[in-house]
Amino acid sequence: MPAPASTLTTGLNSYYLIQLIESLSQLQIGYDENSDDINQDLVLQFIKEGYQRIVSLDNRFPWFQASYQTATIENQRDYLTNIVLVQTYSPYITTAITVTTQSIKEIINVVSVQGEDDTAGMGVELVYLDNFKAQQIWNGTNDQAGIPAYWTLWNNGLRLYPKPDGVYTMNILGYRQPSMAWLTDSNNSESVEYVDLDSQFHMILVNFTLARIFQFQEDPEMANVYMQHYNAGVTIARAGLTAPNNNQPLIMSGGLQLNGAQNTAYGYSYGPGIMVQPGSTVPLGRMY
Repeated sequence: MPAPASTLTTGLNSYYLIQLIESLSQLQIGYDENSDDINQDLVLQFIKEGYQRIVSLDNRFPWFQASYQTATIENQRDYLTNIVLVQTYSPYITTAITVTTQSIKEIINVVSVQGEDDTAGMGVELVYLDNFKAQQIWNGTNDQAGIPAYWTLWNNGLRLYPKPDGVYTMNILGYRQPSMAWLTDSNNSESVEYVDLDSQFHMILVNFTLARIFQFQEDPEMANVYMQHYNAGVTIARAGLTAPNNNQPLIMSGGLQLNGAQNTAYGYSYGPGIMVQPGSTVPLGRMY
């Protein structure tokens, strides 16, 4: 096999993934029944199975965070297409492409950032409302166009209430669907279709695939070893990637002490102490 163009650090394509698994398993992987130990299509199915297991562990891995944008159309409530992917956390996904809401796995926030009545240029966060409740309110003669204030999901689409009375730009925050494009380019050593997964999961995916290969080869001992590595790895990686964000360790004592006092907005002691002066040449304040 020719040397792959990708690596575990620059981006793992499926060609390199197959080569890595072949080296670790010491099995010949390919399409020749006379010389290969296992069919490559079967190995790709094992890789796909492991990939799907990993991405289904949690709906909100940071790797799949994405920002979308769409412009409303007057008197149109449902938006299934013409939504633009603006930015993703993953460096391997092309930005600014048109997607459908079926490409969006989960929506967590919708903000109207401009419109006919937006003179200040500030965003207005729409409120999520259950679709059945919304239909009870905006029904019949009550279903009048207006400034969208609520959003819901129905039939794999974004639905706005009330239906827009003009053009508004909607910013959508959510999580995108995983891409399987990298699985279709396993014979191209130069492929830049990388595994659509955080790098922390790359070797974990390899471990799962090896476990399934050895299981197929009727080697339960080796299959069990690699499956244990997989189970331990996904537990650690998942916990780390989905843990609450802490800016710094909690300070239990010490630090800048401000003593509250009357007739001051920032707090300082009338005796010796520190007075906070925002914007001053002494950022932390000055001694009193």
